[in-house]
Amino acid sequence: MKILPLFLALISPALAGEPNQLSPEEKAAGFKLLFDGKTSEGWRGYKKDGFPEGWKVENGALTVTKGGGNLITKDQLKDFEFRFEFKISENGNSGIMWRVAETDGAPYMTGPEYQILDGHGKTGYANEIAKGNVSGAFYDFVPSKVEWCKPAAEWNEGSIKVQGTKVTLTVNGHVSAEVDTASDDWKQKLAKSKFASWPRFAREPQGFLCLQEHGDTVSFRSMRVKVLE
Repeated sequence: MKILPLFLALISPALAGEPNQLSPEEKAAGFKLLFDGKTSEGWRGYKKDGFPEGWKVENGALTVTKGGGNLITKDQLKDFEFRFEFKISENGNSGIMWRVAETDGAPYMTGPEYQILDGHGKTGYANEIAKGNVSGAFYDFVPSKVEWCKPAAEWNEGSIKVQGTKVTLTVNGHVSAEVDTASDDWKQKLAKSKFASWPRFAREPQGFLCLQEHGDTVSFRSMRVKVLE
């Protein structure tokens, strides 16, 4: 794993100013906001036309508690870099999936997941924590580290970069996963995983970003994306 000492400063508008804004560097690089901190424009429910009632725009964040369902972008993405901030509740669980299709029962049947989980929690998801499925993990494939994650109810920085078959995940300035889904290593891991029988999992050439509702309170803000050529 790698540590990028300048990465956090480069990607975090929250450290330099107000959240839900692009830095001058991001504007020049072609990033666009996916959430303005005030409206739900650009988002809808998974397999739904409208914005689900369980999600709320409050205090400059998109927040969901139990029963809100999964939220997806209105537009699909192929190759991209997605930067964001997230805050998970104590003992909470959530995630972000990419290249999600609306063809199967649940979004995780097509889209791999950037795990969001309170690794500092004492009473929830002990099995997931033991496997390294804490915030920043490529869920069930590449573990992250608890010490890279801030405690519950604090804002964390993350990013997902997808270009062709290559995926890079970060959490709070740490590169938590580097995966090539065309590699033999990935194919071997997939064949041994619970996803092996799902024919479309991690095989979609493009799809939606999906914010997961897992029954626990989670908030997202400062979501911005750059489409990669």
